[in-house]
Amino acid sequence: MNALSKRRGVAPLRTTPDLIADELRAEITRGEPPPGQPLRQEELAARFGVSRLPVREALRRLESEGLLVVHPNRGAYVSQLDAEQVREIYDLRVMLEGDLLVRSVKRMKDDDIRAIETVMLRAERQARGQAWSKLDDEFHAALYEPAARPRQLAMVMSLRGTVKNYQHAHAALPASTREWLRDHRALVEACRERDSRKARRHLEDHLERAAAVVISKL
Repeated sequence: MNALSKRRGVAPLRTTPDLIADELRAEITRGEPPPGQPLRQEELAARFGVSRLPVREALRRLESEGLLVVHPNRGAYVSQLDAEQVREIYDLRVMLEGDLLVRSVKRMKDDDIRAIETVMLRAERQARGQAWSKLDDEFHAALYEPAARPRQLAMVMSLRGTVKNYQHAHAALPASTREWLRDHRALVEACRERDSRKARRHLEDHLERAAAVVISKL
């Protein structure tokens, strides 16, 4: 068992790259390290008590999620975006997530609605904790899963991950917890009614408000 596994007491089914990626992802989401900060493979290998190989794999995973940018011969850096780039990401999210939700609502069964409600209630119980961002991801993934479009969903989750890189701004979102949870309930209600147009309208409003908060805090 490597040093990271001992320190965190994680079940052995998790691989070393999994553990490293999880820890770095959590730190980046908290803004530590901040956007633009380099991540040196040799320093990470020493920190986690492993070779560079699992570190390299973990960094590749975070790059695929949009959290890192890897430059040849220069190394990995925490992604750094300006307001215009954040606006573009949210514009893409509105298009892709709105389309996914419409397709999803049209295919939803009662079991899908129950699964979405279960995630929503778990998110409500932990809305003011550190897990709020992860639970928000789980809620939206549950909304879009019935659409059965895995490539589009993967694109959406990558875009969501890229914005999380700005946790110092994104952290302002749970300050409006009541509004955030109200949006979730409105989305679920539209899904219960199988009203795809209403659901898309609620989602677009939800994303536009989030975009305004993040951009204003950059």
